[in-house]
Amino acid sequence: MSRETLQDLTRTRKWAHQKLIEKGSGVYKAFLELEKATFSDGALKKREKELIAIGISVRINCKSCMQ
Repeated sequence: MSRETLQDLTRTRKWAHQKLIEKGSGVYKAFLELEKATFSDGALKKREKELIAIGISVRINCKSCMQ
């Protein structure tokens, strides 16, 4: 993945995040809470969960997920 592609993904993600926050999206807020709970330490440490997520992202070829 090129540096330009990564920069575009970052800009798009930041823009979308800001828009959803500004609109007060309850669904997005719930998603952020779910993400926070998912990646908190528990039976598996946060790092282990992140490594699993990277593996899934690679397998399904989700470029924005891999970023």
